[in-house]
Amino acid sequence: MTHLLVWTRSPVTTLLNASMLYVVLVAAGARWDRPMLGLILAIFVAACAYFDVRAYVARKRLGLTAYEAGEAVVERVWGPARTEEEG
Repeated sequence: MTHLLVWTRSPVTTLLNASMLYVVLVAAGARWDRPMLGLILAIFVAACAYFDVRAYVARKRLGLTAYEAGEAVVERVWGPARTEEEG
C-alpha cells in the first residue's frame, strides 16, 4: 500500500493521470480540437503539481524519505499496523 501511495505523488504519475483523463474525456465525446479540453487538462496538471510540491516540501522539512512519509500517512489514516499477537 505504501509503494502505491509513494508512486501517486510522483510527477510521472501526474502526467500519466493527465493522459488517461484526456483519453477518457475524448472517449466520452469531448472534442479534442477545442481549447476547453486543454484548459481542463492544464487545471488538472496544475492542481496535481501544487499538491506534489507541497508534499515534497513537507517531506524534506521533516527529513523523511518518500517511503517513510508514505508509512506515516498510512499509519495516520488506518492506525498502527496490527501484530499477529493482537489479531
